[in-house]
Amino acid sequence: MLTRAGRWFASLCLFATACVSGTSSDDFVIVAQLDVGQNPHQISFSEDGRTAYVATAGEDRITVVDAVRYEIAGTIPVPGTPLGVIAIPNGKDLAVARFQAGGIARYARSGSPLGGDQGTSAGPSLIVGPFSGDHYLVSVEQADSVHVFDASAFTFVASYPTGDRPFPAAATSDGRLAFVPGYADGTVTVIDLFNDRVLETISVGTNPSGGAVLPGDVDFAVVVRGENRIAFINTASHRVVGELTEGIGESPFSLVVAPNGRLAFVNNTLSHDISVIDLAERRVIERIPVPEMPIVMAVHPSGSELWVSSEGVHRLTVISIPEEWRDDPANLPAPPTEGRDRTEVAVMGMIHSAHESSERWGLAQVEQTIRSFRPDVVCTEIAPDRWDRIDRDLRDRDAIEDPRVLRFPEYADLILRLSLSMGFTIEPCAGWTIEMSDLRSSRIGSFERDARWAAPRAEYARRLSALRATYDAGPAADDPAYIHSDAYDLRQRGELALYDEYQNDMIGPGGWTNINVEHYRNVDLTIRRHRGARILVTFGGGHKYWLLERLRARDDIEVLDLREFLPG
Repeated sequence: MLTRAGRWFASLCLFATACVSGTSSDDFVIVAQLDVGQNPHQISFSEDGRTAYVATAGEDRITVVDAVRYEIAGTIPVPGTPLGVIAIPNGKDLAVARFQAGGIARYARSGSPLGGDQGTSAGPSLIVGPFSGDHYLVSVEQADSVHVFDASAFTFVASYPTGDRPFPAAATSDGRLAFVPGYADGTVTVIDLFNDRVLETISVGTNPSGGAVLPGDVDFAVVVRGENRIAFINTASHRVVGELTEGIGESPFSLVVAPNGRLAFVNNTLSHDISVIDLAERRVIERIPVPEMPIVMAVHPSGSELWVSSEGVHRLTVISIPEEWRDDPANLPAPPTEGRDRTEVAVMGMIHSAHESSERWGLAQVEQTIRSFRPDVVCTEIAPDRWDRIDRDLRDRDAIEDPRVLRFPEYADLILRLSLSMGFTIEPCAGWTIEMSDLRSSRIGSFERDARWAAPRAEYARRLSALRATYDAGPAADDPAYIHSDAYDLRQRGELALYDEYQNDMIGPGGWTNINVEHYRNVDLTIRRHRGARILVTFGGGHKYWLLERLRARDDIEVLDLREFLPG
């Protein structure tokens, strides 16, 4: 919390034209304040973080700030009430949303207009992103719509209807979903960006005004301004799954998340302060007083500072974030596992529905193997955005109803309940999402049917047939000793490499390499979260070689041979 000296300095700065303070590593401290002009709004940073750009709506300009010295470095005239600004990641240009004039204008960072403006009706606000490369979301309040803006091409590539008077939107990190608050009708519109469709409109309360998708893409946190609370919406079910009221001030307006995902910040426009949320615990840990009507916030790319535009007194405030909150949570010390100094990992190849009928690798043999391995953690092919509801249903009602999990008998009929009796932790590690799956099915269907793919389709079939002809009949496909052998991995690698070559880029996020990258990212997070534990990774047998290649290249774990734990 703020020290007495820190609060004294903060109160002095509220009335100063400009001031700079030394920082404290232990407190949230106001380190600088600048008068940047009338009605400051969105704040954006250059790639190196040394320059900030502030949309100064009331004076039709962008204020350029030296983010190292906390000094005004210049201004760029922009007519039409600029509310939003981003530094386009080409090192040269800015994109500016002009609320009254409508549209996105392009300016050189040196100050000159470049032309090629993209029009909208009046009302574009902040430019939110990036996601999926250089894509951004732009809500247009007076058109009840949200546009997808490609900053590299400087053009809009999609548009979707929203609720009444849409406020700034947010997207998942992979760009599959967008969430758009409808300020006037109390809704959030959920948009499937992968498959170009509006999924649902959710009622959340009075005047939802902004929000962010939280780390892990499991929840969207939306500020319900008229009710002084934060609502949490699950990204899979699109249902409100929780809320936070304690510690939220009067008339909260938006929410931003620190780059490391540990803290969120909420600007309270009537109590004139910032609520700091510990996201791991979902609780407010501090209230930081700031000048009147904080309207827009941005966290510096370094994660070391929160920058706040205060519309009531036309001031920019810079707040130092304590060093203890700047570390990546995955690099924080993990509690030791009793009796084990090194993380041990094994990968179990699953055959999914075939477990129900197999006499060699059925659920009984899977259970024997797990009991022999004695894991502390089991990394599952379950999506993180579905896990909370699955876990709650299991513990509260002894029920498993998730349709995706029901396709995997190893989880629905064995592993989830076995975790309760054996005491191991379940980690959802799948990179799969329903939006990714729908897009993948559509594009595979196109590859299999469309005439434009006829030549590569025929070539793929010929090469796959020739490859399979080189294999001996080999052991039974459900023999666990074979599934966990190098010979099995070699065959899987060969066949799936062809699939990857012909279809990965065409399928997109659900392509073979792309989905395995997402799977492995979650496996890696699990390993870093549970250092010193014995971890069992359970994925379909085809994924096993891909995961093992990367796990065996690591020097921070010991990869165990699962064959040593198979039933005799």
